Amino acid sequence: MNKPIVISMGEPAGIATEIILKAWKLRKKHQLYPFLLIDDFKKVKSVNELFNFDVKLKKISKPSEANNLFSKALPIIDINKKLNFDFGLPDTQNSQFVLSSIKKCAKLVLEDKCCAMITLPVCKETLIKSGFKFNGQTEYISYLVENLTKRKNEEIMIMSTQKPIDRGKNLIVGLYSTHESIKDAVNKISLKKILKKIIAFKQSLEKIWKIDDPYIAVCGINPHAGEGGLIGDEEKKLILPAIEILRKDNVKIDGPLSSDSCFYKEKRKKFDGIFCFYHDQALIPIKILDFPNSINVTGGLPVLRVSPDHGPAFDIARKNVADVDSLLSSIKFIKNLVNGPI
Repeated sequence: MNKPIVISMGEPAGIATEIILKAWKLRKKHQLYPFLLIDDFKKVKSVNELFNFDVKLKKISKPSEANNLFSKALPIIDINKKLNFDFGLPDTQNSQFVLSSIKKCAKLVLEDKCCAMITLPVCKETLIKSGFKFNGQTEYISYLVENLTKRKNEEIMIMSTQKPIDRGKNLIVGLYSTHESIKDAVNKISLKKILKKIIAFKQSLEKIWKIDDPYIAVCGINPHAGEGGLIGDEEKKLILPAIEILRKDNVKIDGPLSSDSCFYKEKRKKFDGIFCFYHDQALIPIKILDFPNSINVTGGLPVLRVSPDHGPAFDIARKNVADVDSLLSSIKFIKNLVNGPI
């Protein structure tokens, strides 16, 4: 029998518990792959009762119990911390539990007890106030995996649409940098790191998306990809040399392309993935094309991690109006990988 997906608790003051309960309620309609939750049982129970979801919850001690139980109840490995939370008001006291849940998920996947992990939305500001030293969950999971396996990995944040509104080819973007200012992102660009990140992106397209010999587009940084050095010289100094090196290694690659025109339907159908240099360059086209269903996939690691492409949504916590589509897309994405090619 296939191993279940393990899901982290997310930020207690946000919509994480709401959407996982809603997802379980839709398990039959969407034929969802079995999953289990690493969370505080009493907290999940209180949200379940608050929203009158009537979800049957069941404590389990090991992931192997989840498959047979999933059709009848939401399986939960209880962290048993009796945490306190108020919707919309994140508390740094809970950060240790949020991070511990993520660590437990990564460990279960590495131990081959679960097939993949899904991380529910967290509040990075609250985590940082409690001492968190990472740009986001992507980098934290890479750190965890390195410590657990004693091997260095080149992680890469990859975003993907699932149902683009223009009905074109799914847009898959790999990011050079994640959650940092444009100034810092550009200042930290180096030829060595460009090569590492593009190779990690290529390998992820091959391993996760099962694309043989993927064709990758590389965006420029400046308007019109620098116009030959007239509007910035990063393309000439860093990006073009990286592309030339990769072509010599038989990587199918094109660029640098102007990012104002490489994401539209006719253009992107040529490519299997588009490599971007900073957060908004990649995420604006993703969210315009498919905000409800897009997903975040971590590439370059020996664990498969997927997450919904949205935050904890404190403004709508307690209102029972959170959209579950991105979480459903994350679960379905993993199911397709486990059951056969996408």
